[in-house]
Amino acid sequence: MQILPEMIVDGVLAILLIAVIVVCTIVYRRLSTIREGQEQLRQLVDSLNNAVVDAQRSVGNIRQAALDADEKLSAEIKRAKSMAEELSMITEAGNNLADRIEQGLTGDKPSAPTKAAADPAEPKANKKQQQEILAALREAR
Repeated sequence: MQILPEMIVDGVLAILLIAVIVVCTIVYRRLSTIREGQEQLRQLVDSLNNAVVDAQRSVGNIRQAALDADEKLSAEIKRAKSMAEELSMITEAGNNLADRIEQGLTGDKPSAPTKAAADPAEPKANKKQQQEILAALREAR
């Protein structure tokens, strides 16, 4: 009868060993899943790192492009200001010339004797032309 208790102990140990083997198999599968996930996570981190490096490079390129555009824009603004000043001077000179022509046509200011004063037949034709020129100058302003 001593064999029976030994067999029971051996049977219980065999069942426990089978349970341990099953648990070890389950743990092994879960560890495999974790390792696969760890590899995928490593790949994800690598791809994110590459994306960050590319983004930093792009930001640097954009910053440089903005600086280049700023320099070009500053040069264009400077050129436009000088052209505006030049146009302002030309306009002022044109206004002064128009004022002198108007004064000469209307007789507001005494001017040097002209050919029209010497030839009395021309004044009516010249007067009409002068009036047209004067009207055109006033309209142009």
